[in-house]
Amino acid sequence: MTRKFCTLLVVPSLFLGVLTSCDQKPVTPKPKAEKKPYLGSPEVRFTEARSQMIDGHFNDAAKSFEDILTVPKIRQPLQTWIEFHQGLALLLAGKQTDAQVVFGKIESDGPFTKAGSDSQIAQWFVNIAQQLHSKDPIPPAQGRDYDKWSYEGISLLALGLKDWNMEKYDDATALFRQFNDAAPEKMVEWADGPADLKKLKSIGDNFVNDYKEFEPANKALVAAKEAAPEDQMAAVETAKAARAKMKLTSKMSETLDGLIAEIEPKASAMIAAKNKTSADEMAADDKALTDAKTKRQELMDKFQFAEAKTAISDANLKTEKARDEQELLTKKVSWLANFKSQLIEDLAKKGYAQPIENKSGDKVAGGVATADQQQLTLKAGGAKMPWSDLSPDSAYQMGLSFIDKDMPPEIMSFRKWHLGVFAFYAGKKKEALDLLRAAAELRPVFKDELPLFEKPPEGAF
Repeated sequence: MTRKFCTLLVVPSLFLGVLTSCDQKPVTPKPKAEKKPYLGSPEVRFTEARSQMIDGHFNDAAKSFEDILTVPKIRQPLQTWIEFHQGLALLLAGKQTDAQVVFGKIESDGPFTKAGSDSQIAQWFVNIAQQLHSKDPIPPAQGRDYDKWSYEGISLLALGLKDWNMEKYDDATALFRQFNDAAPEKMVEWADGPADLKKLKSIGDNFVNDYKEFEPANKALVAAKEAAPEDQMAAVETAKAARAKMKLTSKMSETLDGLIAEIEPKASAMIAAKNKTSADEMAADDKALTDAKTKRQELMDKFQFAEAKTAISDANLKTEKARDEQELLTKKVSWLANFKSQLIEDLAKKGYAQPIENKSGDKVAGGVATADQQQLTLKAGGAKMPWSDLSPDSAYQMGLSFIDKDMPPEIMSFRKWHLGVFAFYAGKKKEALDLLRAAAELRPVFKDELPLFEKPPEGAF
């Protein structure tokens, strides 16, 4: 007998294990099988998932019920209760089609037993599943077919949710109210006690109350899509206020959240762009209006009121504020132009015999023979005086001299108003207000214009 010897080789500690000189292969240890975490019994998990649902986490609860059903051989009637609650959670989440699939399975599976103490509940599952699987809404009267003193009471909530998802809100509300009267006399699988029952009843109430907040907010958001960005933002703020009052995370709340998320950033961007454009337009208008006002003032100083009117009215302005000021300045200088035209007409007919003054304060004897838009013709030697050389006080005195106390009221008011405007421009505020008020008494149309002089806005005349 030949012995086979093996030489033991001692290897450094850098190597693991012990090798021999034999032709034996090292043994590879088998990996340990990972233990799946223990999630609890179906009963415990059902209770946890039901708590999720009652607390308003409908989508999460539906997934939890679905996961529990992957456990093999769940006892009855627990398995069907889990299936029923999966469908109920989907109804609560607004997923009517998915819920119908679940209830359709319960219906097609038929009663899990036809004998014994569970036969009654087994048949009830099939009956309620058939109604929930159907595509027809449920009349509230059918709620009376279910016993509100037993496990059947949950039917009223489920049927109400089905009608709710089908937008039969009045019928759903009636079924929710029937569910509010549910009072099981014994422990039921869908409520551990009064606290659970109260939460379930409040879910129906919350659907009704949430709808009252949702409906007007949703309509406003949908209508605002085609509105101005400011109106869109107003609708968004209204929807946010409504959303804050809603108690449930449901199809309605998700719809509002989606519309708000869609409209708000677009409206904000449009408003920001509009504000930038407005700022640019305001800057452009400010420069254009300043230039026009400067030109207007230069022309008014030369008694060229018609040209001053053109200078201010021709400015191309974009903003409402600038156009409002432009309109006011145009109106005032238009009255000045009317004053000058009337004065020219009076001078051409009658002349003016009193001395006048130039802007330097020098008196010019003899008065004025006639005038046109460019100049006055003096009586003394027919000399010409540009309107720009005439003192405003002399122009005022000439205009005053042509107002006859025997004039008809309509003509008197017209002359006093335009002379009053010129007096205001010339710095004669007291005389101006006396004339303007007198004109307004004679002709009511001028009363609306009085505040422009009694409480004049800031800025140039």
